[in-house]
Amino acid sequence: MSEPLPLNNPYQNKENLMAPRNSKTASEQIDDIEAQIAKLQQKKRQVLKKQSERVAKLVMESGLAELDIDESELAKALNDLAARFQKPAASQAHAAAPQN
Repeated sequence: MSEPLPLNNPYQNKENLMAPRNSKTASEQIDDIEAQIAKLQQKKRQVLKKQSERVAKLVMESGLAELDIDESELAKALNDLAARFQKPAASQAHAAAPQN
């Protein structure tokens, strides 16, 4: 005959047979992810708004808004300006790369 199980045996009580639930359900995880996405989208909108306001302020202060110029010409001029400042940074980064 086998010995009876001790009173503190966790398998004696059927309620203890299942492991405690430590993780969230799939739908709870999805809800959490969607909430994170919504927060990130809001943060993205705020960053874009701040950038837009900065550029608009510079355009107004520089007088670009007052120019009678076609949008495509203005876009080209702005692209040229951006390239002027991007090239030195790119060449400096390339020059700083280790030589093998």
